[in-house]
Amino acid sequence: MEEKKVNALLVTHRPNVLYLSGFTGTSGFLLVTLEEALLYTDFRYLQQAGEQVSAFEIVKVENYVDYSHVTGQLTRSGLKQLAVEESHFSLRELNILKNAAPGIELLPLHNFLEEIRAVKEEGEIELIARAAGIADEAWQELLPLLKPGISELEVACELEYRLRKKGSEKLPFEFIVASGERSALPHGVAGKRIISEGELVTVDFGAVYGGYCSDMTRTFVLGEPSEKQREIYELVRDAQEMAFKMIAAGQRGAEVDAVVRQYFQQYGYDAYFGHGLGHGVGLEVHELPVLSPKGQETLQEMMVFSIEPGIYIENWGGVRIEDLVVLRPEGLQVLTRSARTLSLG
Repeated sequence: MEEKKVNALLVTHRPNVLYLSGFTGTSGFLLVTLEEALLYTDFRYLQQAGEQVSAFEIVKVENYVDYSHVTGQLTRSGLKQLAVEESHFSLRELNILKNAAPGIELLPLHNFLEEIRAVKEEGEIELIARAAGIADEAWQELLPLLKPGISELEVACELEYRLRKKGSEKLPFEFIVASGERSALPHGVAGKRIISEGELVTVDFGAVYGGYCSDMTRTFVLGEPSEKQREIYELVRDAQEMAFKMIAAGQRGAEVDAVVRQYFQQYGYDAYFGHGLGHGVGLEVHELPVLSPKGQETLQEMMVFSIEPGIYIENWGGVRIEDLVVLRPEGLQVLTRSARTLSLG
């Protein structure tokens, strides 16, 4: 805060509230100054806050936009400026805060806490690794059920059931199960389509443990793959292996993404890679750093992120392989254990 010349910060984004305070309730916000730390929540969560939070003073408010206590605290402390998280503050909340804070200058901050969260502590990595382990275990139990005739929705349902049984607290995102020509949809959520032998199937899923997410993708064929399916799959797998070997601290996300994009270009498939190479994973399944043409963050040790190259050909299908890694001083540690196998037949 001193580096950014911020004397007071209002935190409303739930993952950031959890990160700083440990509070998991769905209604609450924080005021952090250079001298004080306060958690504001309503009657429903006072007991929960008392059990979860130790480093913040807990203040009762009427609702999640009751900012009168914040402005009163600022006035008593002689503070004239308040920083807000511009990416997570609605227009309604902004207007309410302005009306409650005459004479206080509001400063927009972008990715202030997200940049701090991008570099993980060892305890955070352990939770992410456990979430990845739950996903691996659920995937292994799912494999015997994957037969021609099963629907995409059934795959998603069976997978969710096994994840929950093994300890996933919730779903980190709506699972992607896309088969046949639909596998060309990078975000093709599960539908009623029946999976047939010889089709590409992409399954993108994860688990949540201790509030932290995991994320992985496997693409497979039930039966014997065609020559083209095998060619595309091996190209994507080799691109991922290339990324594993070349990533190091000090690189920008865009630089790593460009190497894989250039590799696809050699084979004429760069136009079919329509998303970034990867993204940070933690309290949210998409966070910093960003490994894409727009990724300007410098990769640092103890960052956790996905590596997920893909090729998507309209009216044919698509292949994506995604694994979760930690950037350690000695190199990448891959957290995902499930085998990358094209044929399940």
